[in-house]
Amino acid sequence: MTVATKTMSFEVRDVSGQKSATVNDCPVDASVREVIPALLAQLSLPQNDLSGPISHSLRRDSDGALLHDGDVVGEVVEPNSRLVLQPSIDAGGR
Repeated sequence: MTVATKTMSFEVRDVSGQKSATVNDCPVDASVREVIPALLAQLSLPQNDLSGPISHSLRRDSDGALLHDGDVVGEVVEPNSRLVLQPSIDAGGR
C-alpha cells in the first residue's frame, strides 16, 4: 500500500515582481531548500552568475518573514499564499 503525499499550492514571484508563477502540488513535507531550485526553474531565473552559484531565499509576502532552508513547507507556508524568491545578498563578498 502506498501513502499519498499531501501537497499544496501557492504563488511565487521574483523580488522585482516581474516574474510570477503558481506552484501546484508542492509536497508539504519538502524543505524550503528542496523547493528553491524548482522555483528558480519555473520562474526562469539563473542559478549561477559569473562568481558561481547564487544563493536564494524565500520570504512570505504577507509578513515579510524569511523562510529558512531547513523549514518544512507545510509548516511555514499557508495554502494559496504568496512567496517572494530573492537572491541572498553577501555584502563584501568575493
